[in-house]
Amino acid sequence: MPGPSLRYAEFVVTLRAGTHEPMNTLMSHDGRAQRRRHCAVVLGALGLAALSLLAACRTTGGGSPAARKESPMTPRARTGPRLIVSLGDSITDGHTYPLLVQQALREAGKPVPIWIGAGVGGDVASGMLRRLDDDVLSFKPDLVFLMTGINDMGGGVPLADFERDVAAIAGRVTATGTRLTLLTVTTVGPRAVGLGPKLVEANDALRRVAMRYGCGVGDVYAQMLAAGEQDLWEEDDCHLNYEGYRLVARAVLDVMGYADVPLPDTFKPPVLPGLVRQWRIKAVADGEPPLDEARVARLTPDASWVAYNLPETRPQEGWWWEQERQRGFALSLKEVVGPAKAYRGFAVVSSPKARQAWLNTGAGLSQVWLNGKRIPLGTAPKGWHAGGYRVPVQLQAGVNRLVIESGEKFVLTITDSRIW
Repeated sequence: MPGPSLRYAEFVVTLRAGTHEPMNTLMSHDGRAQRRRHCAVVLGALGLAALSLLAACRTTGGGSPAARKESPMTPRARTGPRLIVSLGDSITDGHTYPLLVQQALREAGKPVPIWIGAGVGGDVASGMLRRLDDDVLSFKPDLVFLMTGINDMGGGVPLADFERDVAAIAGRVTATGTRLTLLTVTTVGPRAVGLGPKLVEANDALRRVAMRYGCGVGDVYAQMLAAGEQDLWEEDDCHLNYEGYRLVARAVLDVMGYADVPLPDTFKPPVLPGLVRQWRIKAVADGEPPLDEARVARLTPDASWVAYNLPETRPQEGWWWEQERQRGFALSLKEVVGPAKAYRGFAVVSSPKARQAWLNTGAGLSQVWLNGKRIPLGTAPKGWHAGGYRVPVQLQAGVNRLVIESGEKFVLTITDSRIW
């Protein structure tokens, strides 16, 4: 998930026509504007080399003849792609920029691709390489976006190792015939400004890989530098706020060949397909025995289980939490059900006939039982996003009983396909 501090109570942001500036500015009045000015100057000086390549990157992807041929900015990209996977860290895990791009394309009357998230908070390029087959290539996408580097640079990964790992990802993706676009590393706020020189080096490495493998380049870094004094980060000065994500979405639309498509004036995240909406929830008491198939088979919610319907109706205070509320995440178990270390949920899903379906989990959901049988979810980190685990299940005709165990937040959907 994005940063640990999500500050803004207002989620629907109405913009002045032709600008990225909100009608009601989101910048706090605690002196951050002056620090932003200093940060912009420092990062601007460090980023001159990056900006000198901006025109080439905007028109050719990686700058080489191969990149011009295969870049997602070529005209054929405007009829597709049909399926995109975004691979990255927490900035990708939040899934905001794919939602913004999809909405922009929908409102412009353009083809809207299915977009699968494959972000894991805190991940580095080597971790993304290890999970590339399962989380990305298994979906057989038409296009992959890769956004990585800030955790590598902040975590002390040598630049040569970072470039080697990104090159390995690029080689494996392009070898399948799938197009790959690299998104440059974001800028950072004043408290993280010491990363500036390393971010410039990481972006140079990303461009070298793009030229070598004929990849597109979406220049998020240049978009953020061009924003000047605008406040683009959460309180940690690394994770992006809503305005920061708008600039990522702008860079993505541009490199896809949709520079003429405007970003949405009002962000309207859709409800997740196949959302399981009606639940009964109870807090797990300390010392309560763990669930097993025998206990699940006997489980019948009583009056102590709280009715809990999704999407929640009460708006969230942070803009990103409000995004996830609208999509159908359960976010208020602690407030509605009561404080606890874990929660159990019960739901009934009806099916007109016996059929195979896909059970998709996200956030803090840890265990699922369907019709008394535990559904194995795996142990590999899958991030916050909906659909981290996508497990085939068999629904019986009529009533199907779902039992879950979760932390304070969860989401669960049931779809006809693994790809949605």
